[in-house]
Amino acid sequence: MLTGLILGLALQVQPQIANEAPGIVAALTHETVEIREDFAGMELVLYGATRGMTIQDEVVVVLRGPGRELRVMEKARNFGIWVNSAPREFQDIPSYYAIATSLPLSDIATHEQLAGSGIGLTATLESNAGETGAVTDRDQSDPYLAAIARAGFRDNVYAEAQRGVEILDGGLFRATIALPPLTPVGNYVAEVYLFRDGRPIASRSTSLRVEKAGIERFVYELAHDRPMLYGLFCVFIAMIAGYAANLAFSRR
Repeated sequence: MLTGLILGLALQVQPQIANEAPGIVAALTHETVEIREDFAGMELVLYGATRGMTIQDEVVVVLRGPGRELRVMEKARNFGIWVNSAPREFQDIPSYYAIATSLPLSDIATHEQLAGSGIGLTATLESNAGETGAVTDRDQSDPYLAAIARAGFRDNVYAEAQRGVEILDGGLFRATIALPPLTPVGNYVAEVYLFRDGRPIASRSTSLRVEKAGIERFVYELAHDRPMLYGLFCVFIAMIAGYAANLAFSRR
């Protein structure tokens, strides 16, 4: 399957000629990822081919998950007690964000150049928080955005793979991106950029669907579509578990 995919991509890239406009074709090995009860994460592979690529060009791959609303609060100590205070609301924060590059991102473009193209976790968080161009150094970033980033890296839903893109012969390339056990469900977009002199000269996007399957899907849809019934179901399961435990201990 992978061999056919590579050949198909290669056939779409015609032999290079002088003054040929740069271009990219790309495809994922999976168009749908099913989250079942035994899902422990997986590796997603993106294959692609470039047209008009030169030796100084680099490839950047971004996989972005569905946006979500976040309410972030700051811990403050009042009268010796730690409490949550100063809440802030954020809209359309990516629930998953992974970036893979053929070289370290800082060697491909500056922070300002990446932010201008909306590439990179820092630039994405700043843009979605309405702070475009406000932060130019990670050590001086907004503490709320820094907390969101730390939580994402801790749960492995945010990731940066420096040199995670392997450039092969003939303008072909391959990127491997890890999906963690806590991968959020929804529609994903994989974006591929060809960079030259610090700016993207070509791009291509493809889609991915992550969805629940099996018993995981039944529980997920029940919780979201019929929350009252889901609550009663949970109470029923808890009662059955308690009754079974009582019988087990009574026999002893």
